[in-house]
Amino acid sequence: MFYPVQHGCAAHKKAMVPEVRNNLLRLMPADELLRVLDVCERVRLAPRQVLHHYMLPMEHVYFVERGLVSVAARVGREKFVEVWLIGSEGLVGSPVVLAARAAPLHRRTVQVMGEALRIKTSEFCQLLESLPNLRSVVERYLAVVLAQTSQSGACNSYHGLRQRLARWLLTAQSAMGEDEIPLTHGVLAELLGVRRASVTECLEVLQKDGTITTRRGSVKIENSAELSKLCCDCFKLIEREYRRHLRPGFDKRSRPGPPVSLVPTVGVGKSILADRRSSE
Repeated sequence: MFYPVQHGCAAHKKAMVPEVRNNLLRLMPADELLRVLDVCERVRLAPRQVLHHYMLPMEHVYFVERGLVSVAARVGREKFVEVWLIGSEGLVGSPVVLAARAAPLHRRTVQVMGEALRIKTSEFCQLLESLPNLRSVVERYLAVVLAQTSQSGACNSYHGLRQRLARWLLTAQSAMGEDEIPLTHGVLAELLGVRRASVTECLEVLQKDGTITTRRGSVKIENSAELSKLCCDCFKLIEREYRRHLRPGFDKRSRPGPPVSLVPTVGVGKSILADRRSSE
């Protein structure tokens, strides 16, 4: 899919740029975006797929086009609790900007299936050196990540489970650009670090209030405005920081652009789906 053709050389270059769904990429000028897309691989994100393991170097970074990735901190032997979420608004692996070879203290796991544009960490770091707008966008996104993690930590310490669950649902809705979140009660409990029964009880209360509906394996937000009233202020603070750093004048209710097809497109990098299938 392509932007409409406009008059002029710069407009012609923009017209040849395939449309992307990731909000960070959408902020970049056409010439830099083409350079980024030229080294991308479009990949599927499978549920429970681990993109970055705890204390192992990050070989790739991912611009999420569709789906949801959780970043979890280790709190015990083989026990992890989520510290932030990444959807089409962000980048999986942004800490490589600060230390490309460092082994991460977090595990990044796909929670909702989707797709992403994947770049080798070494190539991504080279792009950061040569593309000033890319570096600016990623550095501003890092500022948002710091705000999100610190605010989420404060929220988990101070607010009750119902408020935290409401914040999580709104954050997931914003990151995915979708009202329906295909996750089980058990996965939600695991991400929030609480008992499954506690999550089920809170979801039942929210469903009685008409803010959500639940069915086997998914939660659908029916009334975002009412859910926001039940939520603490932490979600609004995190959303405000994203808009302040990356989307001036952004309407938080707007949705990302149409999803990018998994069919290989000229100039958007290599499709590795066939390779993945053959390796399976």
